[in-house]
This record gives sequence, C-alpha cells and structure tokens, in this order.
Amino acid sequence: MTTAPASSEPAAPHDKPLGPGVLDGKRYIESLRDGREVWVNGERIQDVPTHPLFRGLCQEMARLYNLQHAPETRERMTYVNERGVRISCSYLEPRKPADLLRRRANAEIWARESFGMLGRYPDFCAAIAVGFKDAGDELAKFDPAFARHAAWHHQFAAENDLCLGHGLHDPNMDKTLRPEQDPDRCVRVVKEKDGGIVVRGARFVTLAPVTHEMQIAPTYVLNEREADHALWFAVPTNAPGVRILCREPFSGRSPFDHPVSSRFDEQDALVIFDDVFVPWERVFLARQPLAANRLFRARVMAWAIHAAVIQLVARMELLVGVGHLMAKAGGVDGRPNVQQLLGELVTYKHIFEALMRDSEANGVTTPGGRVAPGSLLPQRAFITLVSERIVNILEHIGTSGLIFLPNEKDFAVPELRRFIDVYFGGKGVGALDRTKLAKLAWELTGDSFGGRQQLYERLHSGDPNTLLAAVYQRHNTGAAVSQVNKLLGTTF
Repeated sequence: MTTAPASSEPAAPHDKPLGPGVLDGKRYIESLRDGREVWVNGERIQDVPTHPLFRGLCQEMARLYNLQHAPETRERMTYVNERGVRISCSYLEPRKPADLLRRRANAEIWARESFGMLGRYPDFCAAIAVGFKDAGDELAKFDPAFARHAAWHHQFAAENDLCLGHGLHDPNMDKTLRPEQDPDRCVRVVKEKDGGIVVRGARFVTLAPVTHEMQIAPTYVLNEREADHALWFAVPTNAPGVRILCREPFSGRSPFDHPVSSRFDEQDALVIFDDVFVPWERVFLARQPLAANRLFRARVMAWAIHAAVIQLVARMELLVGVGHLMAKAGGVDGRPNVQQLLGELVTYKHIFEALMRDSEANGVTTPGGRVAPGSLLPQRAFITLVSERIVNILEHIGTSGLIFLPNEKDFAVPELRRFIDVYFGGKGVGALDRTKLAKLAWELTGDSFGGRQQLYERLHSGDPNTLLAAVYQRHNTGAAVSQVNKLLGTTF
C-alpha cells in the first residue's frame, strides 16, 4: 500500500480564506445539527443541542464562543490572520515568546469561564492542530503531501473555528495482545480507494458529541508489522460510518443539586469507525509505525500540554475557593489542622502555576520555526501523584457536611424550610448558600462527576509510572553529577 496515490492532488494551504472565522454561540449550536450519529442510553439523539443530557453543555459552549465577540474579551481571544480572517488565538502559531503569553491569555478565559471543569475545552485540541502543522518538516521526509495536508487542515480548522476532539487511546480490550494479533484493537486501514483510505476500529474521544471534527493518532507504540494502524488523520464528526456511543451521563440532573455536572459534563464516548472513508487531504501520516508515536509525543503535543496546565490551574483555583469557604462556613478555618490542609492545597496550585510559567520562560524554537513551551512533563507526572490527595483534602475539610444535605425540592416545602434554615446554616452563612456550597464540594469529590474528574486528571496523559520514569530519563543529570564530583573529588 502506498502512502498516497500519485494521481491524487494533495491539499495545500490557501492564500484565500477557507471559512468565515470565529464562531459565535448561535452558529455553534446550528453547526451541531448535521446528521451526526450520537447514542446514549440506547437512544439515538435526534437533536444534540436541545436534548436534556446535552443541552447544559451546549449552552455553556455557546456562551464561551460568544465571548470571542464580546468587547471585553474579543482582543484577548482572537486576532486577524494574514488573509484578513478573524480567528481564535487557540490556533495561533507562536513565532516569538510573547505569542506563548498571548495563547495563555486566551486559554485562561476558556479555562476560567468553564471553572477548569472541561479537560478538553476547544483550546486544547486546536493546539494539537498547531502541533500537526509544526511537525511538517518531519512529515515531509516521508511524503511532502503529509506536511501540506497538516498545514491545510490547520488553516481550514482555524478559519472555520472548528471545535475539535481527539482520539488517541484504544478501547479497553485484551491488553495481552498486540494490534497485529487482534486487528480490531486499534483504528486501521482496511482498504485503499481512489482519493483516500477506508478505516475501521474505535477510539475514546472526550467531547465527541459536540465537536465538529476529530483528530486521530496512536499513542500505542507500534512495530513495523503494524503499519496499517499507524495513522494520523482528521475526520468530520458526521462522516458516514462514524458512530458515537456515550458513557452514562452525569448531566440532566438538577442544577441546584449538581451545579457543575449539569453544565460541564463534557462526555466521554467510544467513537466507532465503521468503514469510514478518509480523503487523502485529511491524512497527515500513514504507514510509518516507528514515527507515529514518537513524533506525536515529541512534536505535536507541545502546545496542548500547555493548554492542559492552564486548565488545571483554573480547576485548582476553584478547589481552593471551595475548601476555604467550606472551612469558614463550618467555623473550622482557624484550626491548625485545617489551615495545614488548606496550605497544602494552595501549595499545589502555586507549584502548577510555577511549572507553567517556567515552561514559558524556557520556551524552545522548534525545527518548524515556532516557539513551544519548555518541557511540562514534570507537571504531568506531579499531578498523577497528588490528584487523589487534592480531592481527599476537600473531603477532610467538609467531612459529613458533604453528605447530610437537603435537596432542591426540600427548600420548597414550607414546613421543612423552617427546620432547614435552623439546622443547615453555618457561621455567617444561611442554610441555602451553605447547602449550595456543600453540593458543589460533593460534586467535586464524592459524586460520580467528581470521581470522573479526578480519574481523568490522573490518567489522561497515560500510565503514571511511565510518566515518572520519563521525567528521570529525559533529565540532564550532568550538572548534578558535576556537583558530586566537585564535592568528593571523584570522576564519576
């Protein structure tokens, strides 16, 4: 199988615009009515934006897209590119260190306005599109068309302000078998046709039901016999043969009792590729198994990891606020053990902020001529160590106050309300506000939504042990060894 038929004309970047520019909420909502096949609880969803399980998230996404047009945020979130199209700074290709800060300024709005609850907010996957394009120098070594395809798709996504998802991880199948032993394990080529390839398989994609397109690449380390699985490509969410099977939703519940999941359940789905045709212009790499994983981690993810730590800092800000207010409402904020817990929580937040700023201060120029953040691998390794501890701190502060709570309907019953006001109030705060705060704390810790958030934060970059080992493997120990030799007079 060839990488691209010689007769096909590869996509190339265009001098003219490929789209109308930054989305607003109305355009975003309408764009989801495209015939996509989304399944949840055994039901095919006929209209994603209005379905009770997706309406809250779609409304929040629309609100976020509207911020790109609001006078107070427009200039921080968007810019006019060389073709005169106003596009999101999420698609900005940094050419100087200041551009990294401009990307952060935009990402901070996305992250803070979603309270750090969207692990895969649109800024994250837009950064992956930047990474695909930046890897063009390496892609061109295999086929110059691959580099052109990646550049074209970046422009297409930017000038249409696509909400992108990404599928990097395979389904939960028998991990004792390699892809060559169990071909259904990974997405793979099953046929080559005029103008493209046909792919079959499945991937996990967060945010899939409300995306426009999905970017697919393997994180599994493939061998030379598994070339059919070594694919980088992008595919529209409504492409024929794409089926989206959602996990059990945490949404569709009372906004009072579930203040974050009712708005920010970003939905994790199994996306099934049932013989999906992918045109060559949407393929960025094919049949290069040794390069597929190596290049993706080393080149493509640089800006996406930066976006992830910005989201994490916003999440930590919310957690610190909840912990602080829970302690005050419970009248325990003066206790030394509680202050120690809150101090630990604040320390973690400062560590993540420091790692983010260190990566910006130590940015590197890629072979593609773009400025990428310095390594954030230590940050990813550190969150795997403390993500459970962070949640545990809130549980220790809130104790049983996170569990023994009235619900929204109880407050509406007059004969109950007078007792609720007596028994559920706190220090300087009424029963209603304290209950709302405790409901939020429960959702972030013990609720199914909070459990998913913690698990996702700990595992979304892969095996924690592998991450920790990689921090050591990539660390230059020369200076440390020199210090030992200087102290001991040795020559290690």
